[in-house]
Amino acid sequence: MNQKQKWGAALAATAALAGPLSAVEPAAGPVPSGGTFELFSESEATTWNTTQPRELPDFSTRDLREDNSAPTCRSTPNNDADNPQIRILAPALGKPLTAPLDIDLLFVPTGSAAIRPETFRVCYVGLITMDITKRITDRVSVSDKGLHVTGAQLPRGHHRLVMLIADQRGRLARREAVFDID
Repeated sequence: MNQKQKWGAALAATAALAGPLSAVEPAAGPVPSGGTFELFSESEATTWNTTQPRELPDFSTRDLREDNSAPTCRSTPNNDADNPQIRILAPALGKPLTAPLDIDLLFVPTGSAAIRPETFRVCYVGLITMDITKRITDRVSVSDKGLHVTGAQLPRGHHRLVMLIADQRGRLARREAVFDID
């Protein structure tokens, strides 16, 4: 099998995983919290960490004021000192964790520009970056203050997530978090 065929097979496998996720009808609102839910599966994490992307990602600074849009997994803040912030209140990172997890995020605006909850994004970062936002927003509501997720089931391993949110002036908050699950 030549290199192009290998890449094609890898992309087809990734599309097969992502395809059913994007074809699911969105829920009318967040599912009531309680119990656990799978934020991502072990097989998804393995695929996202072993499959090579087709193109290198373009991580350029994006000014969200231009089109009043939401950030994507590839958006980066412009390093403006007055960007909003995302603070992780729980779980305590930097040590091994046990799933299921409760995740508490606090959004800190700057100045008089309110946070736009509809711009919230969560992305799994591996060799392939996947937007997993709907897996959270289908279960909980995102407010301009933050969010609380109960019972997020993550497989064992080292997982890197990026969270993004914008304010009304288009300034972007970006927070990376590493979850080491025992």
